[in-house]
Amino acid sequence: MLLISAYSVVDSSAQTMPLVYNVENSGVNYPVPAIPSFSQLPSITSLPDPFEWANGSGRMSSYSDWEYRRNEIGAQIQAFEIGVKPPRPDSITASYSGGVLTVNVTVNNKTLTLTSAVKLPAGTGPFPAVIGIEAPSGSLPDSIFTNRNIAEITYNHDQVTSYSSPSNADPFFQLYPNQNVTNTGQYAAWAWGVSRLIDGLELVQNVLPIDLNHIAVTGCSYAGKLALFAGAFDERIALTIAQESGGGGATSWRYSHSLPTGTVEDIDNTDYSWFAHQMQQFSGNNVSKLPEDHHELMAMVAPRALYVTANPSYVWLSNPSCYVASAAAATVYSALGISDRFGYSIIGNHNHCAVPDTELPEIAAFVDKFLLGENTANTSNISDFPDTSGNNYDTIGLSPWITWTNPTLSNDTTIFFAALAYPANGQVGLDTSITLRWNKLNAAEKYHFQLSTDQAFASNIILNDSTTTDTLETVSGLSEGKTYYWRVLVKTAAGLDLWSNVWQFITTEPLPTTPELFAAGPDPSQPGRILFTWNKVKNASQYLLQTSVDSTFANVFLSVSVTDTDRDLSGFQNGQEYYWRVQGSNVMGSGPWSNVGSFFVTPTDVKEQGGIPTAYSLSQNYPNPFNPTTSIKFALPHSAFTKVTIYDILGREVQTLVNGNLEAGYYEVNFNAANLVSGVYIYRIQSGDFTQTKKLLLLK
Repeated sequence: MLLISAYSVVDSSAQTMPLVYNVENSGVNYPVPAIPSFSQLPSITSLPDPFEWANGSGRMSSYSDWEYRRNEIGAQIQAFEIGVKPPRPDSITASYSGGVLTVNVTVNNKTLTLTSAVKLPAGTGPFPAVIGIEAPSGSLPDSIFTNRNIAEITYNHDQVTSYSSPSNADPFFQLYPNQNVTNTGQYAAWAWGVSRLIDGLELVQNVLPIDLNHIAVTGCSYAGKLALFAGAFDERIALTIAQESGGGGATSWRYSHSLPTGTVEDIDNTDYSWFAHQMQQFSGNNVSKLPEDHHELMAMVAPRALYVTANPSYVWLSNPSCYVASAAAATVYSALGISDRFGYSIIGNHNHCAVPDTELPEIAAFVDKFLLGENTANTSNISDFPDTSGNNYDTIGLSPWITWTNPTLSNDTTIFFAALAYPANGQVGLDTSITLRWNKLNAAEKYHFQLSTDQAFASNIILNDSTTTDTLETVSGLSEGKTYYWRVLVKTAAGLDLWSNVWQFITTEPLPTTPELFAAGPDPSQPGRILFTWNKVKNASQYLLQTSVDSTFANVFLSVSVTDTDRDLSGFQNGQEYYWRVQGSNVMGSGPWSNVGSFFVTPTDVKEQGGIPTAYSLSQNYPNPFNPTTSIKFALPHSAFTKVTIYDILGREVQTLVNGNLEAGYYEVNFNAANLVSGVYIYRIQSGDFTQTKKLLLLK
């Protein structure tokens, strides 16, 4: 099976499901599933089926399918919620001295250093270990671990990115300049740091006797979320204990949004330092377009052990949502035949992050079984929810949320096409050089692979390989913008099997070339505005225009996505020199930046608009009705990441007018609807905590 070479410890009662792995991600070589744009995402009002392939082609049928499925979920969570968690870098060094583990991670000629205090039991070890977020045992009683000769390792997340005030100057973002506080949430960065700490433990095994097969991670509240993300994204963690993690942790974004507005932490009001800003597009009723939910984040920990808690005494934690999400996650553990590896407790009448007496024996049982290997420890049927707190969760109907039935999984492996075509060079989108991958079958001696432009494979066969023993094919020189079909036939000692189902992909045109800047200066037709113009770039479907007072664009003043090759903007300060650049992009990704231009704003260029606004405002567009252009004005009393978006009446995104950090001031943007049909459209501003929506009418 696919998992055999990856795991370290196997439970004899569930031989197909390892207890822990010896690599961070045993499915790292699986291709990333296609990530649709927001407008392409369907609305799913119930919780998404955790067993269904991301492309909708079917559901899991065997235990070995889970490794790919959990990687699909992880790819979606990174794309839509937290940003990319980078893989293990090539350059890592570690040392252990004086009770302190030091890990140095070098990327792009810059080094991030982690230092963690280690509390070792007496003896020679090797010792199981718990990684506590910001404290030796997180918020759990220290005695749970010290009484069991378990080492305690403190993870200091501010050494990666600062909890209180994250910025692009933080060490993580210095290592990865393509990631920033806008496109990457702290949970991606912090979880990456936990993994690098485990890398360090691997490097110092000769001097720090830690049992690498028995590592736990734990934290409470925001750190409970972090523990959950760390456990989900690193398979070397045998036990995850996420304590009172609240919204964005062991809860469902969908269910939390169904609760009274403002009473719980939901997708509208969570801390967007923790999460990537692209998750904001799912706020409000758009939460149903999120392709995954956090019952699947919890399920990503499987087949390893997970214990989560909630506290009904604190409504903000969205405790009923934890109950629904936990019940949904439990279906995955049940289908995999490992129900005893997941438990949850929702008990109130105690302080936040305190552990009630009823939870202590449950935590101890999970520690005994999954850190100490005591198989007699009873972790079955741990699902506590309140009746003493006045909340009877038995009244919560699960059927509207959990709409799937558990598949009956087999030990067999069959070819499944959740593994899609993907670019041979690793870039986003399908280029003209493609690698196609499928899962391995135990009985297979060879595979017969076919690629054609004919769905029936009656003609136009481009590749017909009947000798391959690999589970992938790489094909180069394909045509641009063309549909291709592929299938696989298994050859065994008994003869030929049936052909797999047929899958398809569409190649796209190359990335756009470098734009050439023409001019930036006062717009004679629009007093008080600056007009930018550049050349049209082949294959570019949109352009990103950036301005800054810094020629290196370390701090972007204005960032706007447009489909035209000109744009007039306001909000610039008199007496200031600005720099600007343009980048073309299409569905494959972004092309190179143009050279950098500059312009100087004089008092005749920009009219002053009465100082700094005292409140947020979004004006009605003018003219309205309009054809085909209209102007939208807004005011910002504070500097903030700001997004102005146009939607059609069905809620589908039409165009983004503003998408970047703006200084406090008055702004005006134009909306050109020349390519749209008549009708009612919606425009929405999101800036800091301010959100407002208005309608506009296009009449042609």
